[in-house]
Formats: sequence, C-alpha cells, structure tokens
Amino acid sequence: MIVFYRGGSVADFHLFIDAPDNTASATGQLLQELVRGARVDARPAQAASPEGSKSGTGATIAELVLNGALPAAVAGAVASVVASFVQRGGARKVTIKNGDDEITVEGVDARSQKALLEAWLREHESEG
Repeated sequence: MIVFYRGGSVADFHLFIDAPDNTASATGQLLQELVRGARVDARPAQAASPEGSKSGTGATIAELVLNGALPAAVAGAVASVVASFVQRGGARKVTIKNGDDEITVEGVDARSQKALLEAWLREHESEG
C-alpha cells in the first residue's frame, strides 16, 4: 500500500522507518543503502518521533533525513532503494515526508512502489 498526503514544502526529506523488533538495525541498514546505493546525503534525525510512535528503548519507528535536493536520477535511486528495502522485509513500512506532504510505502510489489515513489520524489523536488 502506498499512501499520499499533500501539504506544504521543505527542502529536506524525512524517512520514518517502521520496523518492530529491529528498529536500530533496520535504520542503519537503510542509511547505508541510501548513502552507498543512491549516493545521497543522509543522516539519522535528532528530532522527536512522529505522533503515535513509541520513544526510547523498544521504539518501533526511527527517522532518517535526506538533506537537500533530489535530482531526477537521485530520486529514482532513492525510490529503488526504499522499495527494495521494504520488499526484502527490512521494515514493515517506510514513510517519507517533505513539509506537510508524505508518502508511505508498504506491501506493494517493488515495481509499483518504485514508480509511485519516484514520481512523488520528483514532484516534490520540482516544488522545492
């Protein structure tokens, strides 16, 4: 399932990783894949967890930040990394936010996830 939510605009993309029982491991793995595979400037976020998530020990949601612009080629690479990560079971779902807009990638075949996610990232890059 991929869920879109439309709102404002901000330069950074925030990724929320929902991976019960292995949040730290899943977050570290996705961070490595984004930096190495998609060649983006990504880092763990220091912000508070999203509303409704658990905090502290046993947290089920972690956050990463992709800094700055995502040109078309990079948006495609990020979409591919995130879709593959969810399909392999690296996380139950990944939500990407840009300002008030968000997209959630969960349980759809990898090709559909990648295409929708790439289109969303490109749209938001052109707005920023």
